[in-house]
Amino acid sequence: MFALGCYDSNTGDANIGGAINFKLPAFPETGSNRVQVFTEMHYQPSYRTQESPRLLPPDGSVPITGAEVVYASIDEYKNLVRTSSDVVSGQKLFTVNCQVCHGQNLDGTGPAAAYMVTNGPVPANLRLDLTKNSTDGELFGLISCGGRYFCNSVLQGGESQSPMPEFRRLLSEEERWAIVAYIRGAIGGQ
Repeated sequence: MFALGCYDSNTGDANIGGAINFKLPAFPETGSNRVQVFTEMHYQPSYRTQESPRLLPPDGSVPITGAEVVYASIDEYKNLVRTSSDVVSGQKLFTVNCQVCHGQNLDGTGPAAAYMVTNGPVPANLRLDLTKNSTDGELFGLISCGGRYFCNSVLQGGESQSPMPEFRRLLSEEERWAIVAYIRGAIGGQ
């Protein structure tokens, strides 16, 4: 038995032997490639070009949880108040993350400091008056951004040239505050 059929790829109409008519998915011409078009596509909850995917939060709303606030300059960190006084946890975090450069005594003479003397900026001596006179918020900002001299470029979207990592990408906000508590307890100051 032999059946002859026709199929219109633009409309999806199929006809077999003149007796059987039905619809198949349409494949309209779309340049060099054919794209299958579903008739139910207009019911999907997608967004059109240049349309935002959701509404913005109301003006003045405050998120309960969410991302950490990022400041535009180191000066904006000055008035932050330490949220952690966990010196023991801060000491452990300092030992793991900071001691290799800043040293056990926080004087900038860690094992990596000898290499950095010839190949880049040396680690800061955290016992100097510059650090002692910094507020806890400033210390938090410097830890978050990767050092004093590159902080403003990082906060404005630039790349840090500092060998110190941006700990905001590595440690939680609570962990960085714990490090501040440890440093402040070890060196004194404000």
